[in-house]
Amino acid sequence: MRNFKRFGTVILTLLLASALAVFAFGADRDTDFSDVNAGAWYAEAVQYCEERELMSGVSSSRFAPEGTLTRAQLVTVLYRMEGSPAVTGNDNFSDTDEGKWYSPAVIWAARQGLVSGYGNGLFGVDDPVTQEQLALIFQRYTDAPVTKEIPGFSGTSAPATRAQAAAVLMACGQAGEQPETPAQAEESRVLVAYFSNTGNTEGIAEHLQAVLGAELYCITPETAYTAADLDYTNDSSRANREQADTAVRPAIMGSVEDMEQYDVVFLGYPIWHGQAPRIISTFLESYNFSGKTIVPFCTSGSSSIGSSAENLHSLAPNADWLEGRRFSGGASHETVEDWVSEMNLPETAERQQEGGAAMLNISVNGRTLTASLADNSSARAFQEMLAEGPLTITMSDYASMEKVGALGRNLPANDEQIHTQAGDIILYQGNQITVYYGTNSWNLTRLGKIDGIAAQELKDILGGGDVEMTFSLA
Repeated sequence: MRNFKRFGTVILTLLLASALAVFAFGADRDTDFSDVNAGAWYAEAVQYCEERELMSGVSSSRFAPEGTLTRAQLVTVLYRMEGSPAVTGNDNFSDTDEGKWYSPAVIWAARQGLVSGYGNGLFGVDDPVTQEQLALIFQRYTDAPVTKEIPGFSGTSAPATRAQAAAVLMACGQAGEQPETPAQAEESRVLVAYFSNTGNTEGIAEHLQAVLGAELYCITPETAYTAADLDYTNDSSRANREQADTAVRPAIMGSVEDMEQYDVVFLGYPIWHGQAPRIISTFLESYNFSGKTIVPFCTSGSSSIGSSAENLHSLAPNADWLEGRRFSGGASHETVEDWVSEMNLPETAERQQEGGAAMLNISVNGRTLTASLADNSSARAFQEMLAEGPLTITMSDYASMEKVGALGRNLPANDEQIHTQAGDIILYQGNQITVYYGTNSWNLTRLGKIDGIAAQELKDILGGGDVEMTFSLA
């Protein structure tokens, strides 16, 4: 649930100290690799990465396309892309050592949710990165997918090669370089930004995302809060000291990409001593909210939103602040939806288009979900296809973000640069249908969107393996 800078907007500095895959630099060196044939499928990707100083060979003449990267190398790449932010503490993995070249990167990547280890306390420092891991880590970091057209790349536990890694880098970079279309430039969008330390506020934020079709941004502190930091019985704990000083501004990891595109910002936080945590002040002072609508919401076991929202107004004085709402940590999707329905929110392009949309039913694992069809020739062709009768498709899991299956016929494509969210129904390559339960960014054709469902709920319904979905007109 974290948003990071798009891969195409940063320069990758690779200085890895491992013998498995050596990354070298130097724009003046010979760019012809003896082991990269001009006709090889990865030749363009190797050239792309080399020209942009993203990735080069193991020597001046060899790229080693079939070589591999280690897990420690990969997270170090991402860590240095973020400017090597200061980290403290340890990573809680049993097979890592303090003070090693990879140590800060592993701590940082684990705290950002990019890696979680193997579930038994092991990180796997020298283990080759698998295709599945490569797809998932870059998906989390760049919000861009690993293309399905990379030869030999199936998103499985097989080791990812350097050639495949180069192709991933090119795919992510080109996704960031896609020009914005006029329609996208004019579209108003909603952002749900939240700080959550125990998961309660994150749950409400995910409900809002599903109801509003919004983007999510997690406000992540550079230095994570520990249990001791949150010990309210200790007057000298970090949280108590910060709340007692209105001038404190805890540093935030990363930033919202292109804040200007959002017209409405839902701002969520837990209540600490009756007020918003000081990191919310940091967030509000980091952007220009002039002309935007801000809707605060908070989570608390007993305290009301009270003055916590009003005391934030002076940090974004030129925004239009709407009345906020306090939720308990376990508030339902329906409770959040009822709150939103009572608001007088500015109309966004997405909400304006919903009025006359055709409706779709999707039956899966004993549940029937409803979806709104998009307004394009692809969705209309799909609607005509379903007019012949319900369509049952076996859908396979891909890259832990989507279910995909064959339609059995080709539909017209209307590809555009899309930032998918959970519930999006997508046409891929003209003859495959995809239902996303995670996020993605690529040139795709939108067929529709499942209505009113949170990401985790949809993921639970779809399950982890193959699943049969029956599509029918409502």
